Amino acid sequence: MLRRAAHALASLRWRLTLSFVGLLAVLLTALGAYNYLTLRSSLINNRVTSLESDYTTVRAVINRLATRSPSSTPGRTLCAQAPSLIARTVAVLVADASGQSVTVVVYDRNLDVAATVPDSASAAHVSNAVLSSVERTARRSAAQVLDASPDKQLAVAFPITVGNTVCGVAQVTASMAPIDTVLHENVALLTIGGGAMLLLALVLGLLITNRMLRPLHRVTATAQQLAAGDLGARSRLQPSADEVGTLARNFDHMAERIEQSFAAQQESEAQVRRFIADASHELRTPLTALKGYIDVLRRGAARQPAALDAALASMANEADRMRVLVLDLLTLARIDANRGISPETFDVNQALNTLLDEGAPGMPAELQRHLAAHPLPVRADPASLATIVRNLLINANKYAPGAVQQWSTTDEGSRVRIDVHDDGPGIPAADLPHVFERFYRGEKTRAREEGGSGLGLSIVQGLARSNGGEVAINSAEGAGTTVTVWLPRG
Repeated sequence: MLRRAAHALASLRWRLTLSFVGLLAVLLTALGAYNYLTLRSSLINNRVTSLESDYTTVRAVINRLATRSPSSTPGRTLCAQAPSLIARTVAVLVADASGQSVTVVVYDRNLDVAATVPDSASAAHVSNAVLSSVERTARRSAAQVLDASPDKQLAVAFPITVGNTVCGVAQVTASMAPIDTVLHENVALLTIGGGAMLLLALVLGLLITNRMLRPLHRVTATAQQLAAGDLGARSRLQPSADEVGTLARNFDHMAERIEQSFAAQQESEAQVRRFIADASHELRTPLTALKGYIDVLRRGAARQPAALDAALASMANEADRMRVLVLDLLTLARIDANRGISPETFDVNQALNTLLDEGAPGMPAELQRHLAAHPLPVRADPASLATIVRNLLINANKYAPGAVQQWSTTDEGSRVRIDVHDDGPGIPAADLPHVFERFYRGEKTRAREEGGSGLGLSIVQGLARSNGGEVAINSAEGAGTTVTVWLPRG
């Protein structure tokens, strides 16, 4: 039970909610403290104002008594002749004006206690420094809260003035119990209200946080599906501009990239397996033939000149076929590894003329050249272009023997286009989508002697793409074949 509770509290939902509630509790506490201090200050100021109002009334009475004195300095004479009377009168009048709810202590000019009302009261006393300041400045003191038994006391000292003469100091002390009662009630109300608010904030926070984190739960569930092997799983959340919406979009995009990468990896692995199987098959055939001829020679055919010459010629053909196949495989390996490409800028027309002049076995008697009238610079690897041209020549000579070939170049702005057209039998529609696949040979050219290894056009496509270009083929049975190669313009 405790473990489940700890696990729940460690969740993002609870952590966010508790963080919000904790922040709200801090704010409510600060607000409550401010309210408490403000209310306390207000209550004390109101009480002091009330005491000052009562004392003002008493001072007016004392001044009226002083005006009846025949002396030219009535205040000084009255203070000198009847100090105890003044002290007692002030104490009684202030106590009566305040409704007997205060304790009044009157100090004479020497700051000795001259009178106390009620008589039996044990009031706390302010410091002599405060009394001296009041007597010297003839202004009341600031309110002070004094420790006393049984309750704290609120004390204010007033100067006793008769005319312009200060006759002493009156300390008025009131109990802090009523103020404390109001403050305690206020604290209780704030505590109950704040607790209820925090509880409500906790419940609402959990509901709101749960709703806000619901998209994250879907993303988490989707991630678990991906981890379980379902690469087609997506969160498919409604698009939104907030952080969760951005996360969901990026997550789905990442999942899509992962699925594409995995599919590409599987396809690549399948291609490698097919490539290894096809290469093994292609290499096994000439090796088997060579072994067969060697066995024939061992059984005595070497002693017959005609048989020996025939066997050696066949062995040479098989060895040459195997050499070409190995070279093609090495070329494809370099293309897959993106190695051996050194682009240069050169005139494609001049390079084509040179390569076509060198020719290839089985070239037709008529080879037409429709090259552009002006130089066409390309940015490519010259060795790659030479391999592309030789493979296209060999393919055309092999699959359309004796047919007229037309070679042309065209400027297409950012690219240079090379077209090779022959008037041969064309390629069947069923074979056309597969002509760039490795080791693919059409139905009519399944024989190795006729169709070769099926790597020529794969090499052409790989080299064209490695140099930033592309290749396409257009053919129909009985209408000839056109191979188009694009290379980036220099």
